[in-house]
Amino acid sequence: MSSKYLFLLSGFHQEIPFAELRAVLEVLDPNHKILEKNGRVVIIETEKDCAREAVLRTAYTKLSTLLISRSPTIEEEIINSLDIQSFREILPPKSKIAVRGISLGSTDVDVPRVEKNLGEVILRNVPAISVDLKNPEYTILFIAQENTTYIGVLVEIKPKKFFYDRVAGRRPFKLPSAMQPDTARCLVNLSRTKPGGRILDPFSGTGGIIIEAILLGYETYGVELKKWIARGSLKNLYHYTPGRGNIVIGDSRQPPFRKGFDGIVTDPPYGRSTTIPDKSLEELMKKFFENSRDLLRNGGRISMAAPTWSNIEDYALDSGYRILEKYTLKIHKSLVRKIMVFT
Repeated sequence: MSSKYLFLLSGFHQEIPFAELRAVLEVLDPNHKILEKNGRVVIIETEKDCAREAVLRTAYTKLSTLLISRSPTIEEEIINSLDIQSFREILPPKSKIAVRGISLGSTDVDVPRVEKNLGEVILRNVPAISVDLKNPEYTILFIAQENTTYIGVLVEIKPKKFFYDRVAGRRPFKLPSAMQPDTARCLVNLSRTKPGGRILDPFSGTGGIIIEAILLGYETYGVELKKWIARGSLKNLYHYTPGRGNIVIGDSRQPPFRKGFDGIVTDPPYGRSTTIPDKSLEELMKKFFENSRDLLRNGGRISMAAPTWSNIEDYALDSGYRILEKYTLKIHKSLVRKIMVFT
């Protein structure tokens, strides 16, 4: 049964975390309804399993809660807004609970004090429950923003160091131009490929996109021009996803495949350390887009990154694609990427 769930987005970018969450929910629950977006907080009507799965699949969604109540961000109002009847229905006898709070931006909320006061009210009014701060069965979470505070029951939270072991610099095989795993996972999600679908990375490099796609449950294929890079990427695949994923040594302008992919997710070569056929990223991408229709199934999308100085989208449009989404993402002072989705 659908209910209202709160999702807390990462604050690293104003647009991309919400775009990624929206894309994931379009796949997991086509009937979901976005009810509200307030800064980093998004309220969505969906199924509980989807609220949990969305946190684990996305790169930039931190947690989800079952929304219980809301109030102005005034401590007394937060306490008074508690919907005790809802907690009586949710918390079974002998439940162990913890109350946690998050303050976003500039608020006057004393988080430890509100945690304590909310816990006391719940303990007085919900029978036969107790507090266990180390191993709670239920976590009551309030999120305070400048104008509104939301109270709910935690559904899922992204594990700490979720990407730590897969950071580009910690992989067995490394290249300076390699995409980080959070960006790679986001690109995969923006393709809106259904679980179990087939994804191609025609410029697979060190395999970062392939790894994230495999971990998300996709059948994946990569194409890499250089043998030594292809061998290195296989080391990464064996390390993170042993026995899964396929790397083909070949030219992305003429990949050894035909129709059969639900999504193309890629980060074309453009760094100083890369070798580009024909010495031109634009020429390479022009030929890629011309041939990509032979790779995608009907309805398939291309999700990709490219430097802002490139005109890659012009070649996509010339090949009959249209732009669904486009965002700008600063990587460091000398690299700003465009994140684009084509159909």
